[in-house]
Amino acid sequence: MTKTCRCGKEYDAGTIALFLPVCPDCAKTWDAEMDAVIEARYTTPNENGEKESDKLDALGIRPRHYGCTFDNFEPVNDSAVRALEVCKRMAETRRGIIAMIGNNGTGKTHLLCSTVRAIGAGHNYKMIEVGMFIREAFKPNSTKTEQEQLDALIKLPFLGIDEVEKSKRTENEIVWLSYLIDERNERNRPTMIIGNCHPRTFHKDGQSCEKCFESIMTPDILDRISQSGVIRYMDGESYRAKLRGKE
Repeated sequence: MTKTCRCGKEYDAGTIALFLPVCPDCAKTWDAEMDAVIEARYTTPNENGEKESDKLDALGIRPRHYGCTFDNFEPVNDSAVRALEVCKRMAETRRGIIAMIGNNGTGKTHLLCSTVRAIGAGHNYKMIEVGMFIREAFKPNSTKTEQEQLDALIKLPFLGIDEVEKSKRTENEIVWLSYLIDERNERNRPTMIIGNCHPRTFHKDGQSCEKCFESIMTPDILDRISQSGVIRYMDGESYRAKLRGKE
């Protein structure tokens, strides 16, 4: 779709669902303006003195994704339609495991935030934050134990873990993630993991690479997902990068 930017320049705005409202040269200024609008909208106290941003922050939703809901997610292909369906199902049943993988900018984080928002309880973490949270127990003079930190994550009504591909894959991190998924599955607590990676079937020769989901996850984690959950691969290009002229 060709549009005319407010600066007067014509540009390729992309698809209707994920169009860029300004040209790539104006994108950074536009993003800053939109951030300011979002901040003002969600941080203004209501008549009871409550801020919606406080509730969203408590769910682990960042300001950029404050407005993400199932209703305003516009799937651009069949894989996005299927991902939306399973996320809605998780919000209804409040159980199971979803592994959502794919390129950057295909809507995975939007769906993650929409799911925790629909459930109304729980928390989204990035993989690095999971490790930081558990390692709080190892700090000098800490009153917390490793088991207590793990239990806090296990008992969350919903646990979302984003950017699993950025794990250092240390022995501790692998054991923690496996334990969390196993224990939450035993308690029928919904868990969603997000990764910027692809399935092994992406390779026609059947060989895996370091960006394959099967290479990032351990066999026991993959087994639990296959038994109690689904893996959804959101294919397509990275819309954010494409629309900003970075590809």
